[in-house]
Amino acid sequence: MLYIVFRFLCKLKSYCRNKCYPKGLIAEGYLAEECMTFCSRYLEDVETRLNRPSRNARLTDHNLAETYLFQIYGEPIDKVEIAELEDRSWVQAHRYVLFHHDYIEPLHNEYKQILRSRSHSRRLQHREINKLFTESFHEWLSQTVWSGKDVNDEVKWLSQGPNRVVKRYSAFLINRFRFHTKYHERLRRTQNCGIVVNSSITSYVSARGNNPVKGNVEYYELLTDIIELDYYGKWKVILFRCDRADVNTARGIKKDQFGFTMVNFSQLIHTGQQLIDEPYVFSSQVKQVFYSKDPTNEGWYIVL
Repeated sequence: MLYIVFRFLCKLKSYCRNKCYPKGLIAEGYLAEECMTFCSRYLEDVETRLNRPSRNARLTDHNLAETYLFQIYGEPIDKVEIAELEDRSWVQAHRYVLFHHDYIEPLHNEYKQILRSRSHSRRLQHREINKLFTESFHEWLSQTVWSGKDVNDEVKWLSQGPNRVVKRYSAFLINRFRFHTKYHERLRRTQNCGIVVNSSITSYVSARGNNPVKGNVEYYELLTDIIELDYYGKWKVILFRCDRADVNTARGIKKDQFGFTMVNFSQLIHTGQQLIDEPYVFSSQVKQVFYSKDPTNEGWYIVL
């Protein structure tokens, strides 16, 4: 093995003197890679190209991960900022957690039934019930649980809502993806703010329709904020806030002549301006995509 390494070093030295021969340099580069791979197989307890963890792979502290709901613990990779959520964002973030927790799902149906029974003068349509439910479920849950309703401790902790003071990150590592907020990479040439989320939703065929239809939809988004909710030391949740293209209309999404998906971020949904909006997703739900600007269509980006 030492003889091979010696020959490799001698050849490498001779070719370094003659950089005007690109073909020879390419061959030497390939030979160097082969020699290094061969030698690394005889080394123990040494980090090499064969056993080196990937750039975005980090070890998770399992004891720490138990304090994070929905197995969404990742790792911040930049400075931490302490901030306070305004009322609307606090409701939207807390509500997203409540709508995705299995222990609280039976209470969803209970409250919807209460909303139906309150309407004595007219029968509420499904769309109207969903709107009222989305806007007020968190308040009803808090009042009901703390008035003495028999629920488990986890539901009690969640019903009071998170602390309004949150940790805010500009970059985060999870699921072997490195994410940056759109503002964080405004001066960079790299792109790590592209997100796609596959979500199961209930929608309506028309604006006046009352018959809900369930299906899976891929939402294409740009990451704008990363926050860590703290349920007063009991649990924590990492949420991504995003600008979401309107994938329900041709103004926000289309296919080009080659079959590529194209999105337009001038047409957004769930911007967070309305209380009923859902601008947040769990960090564990997202996958990374790249948006390439289409020079022939103003405002459109090709999804890669």
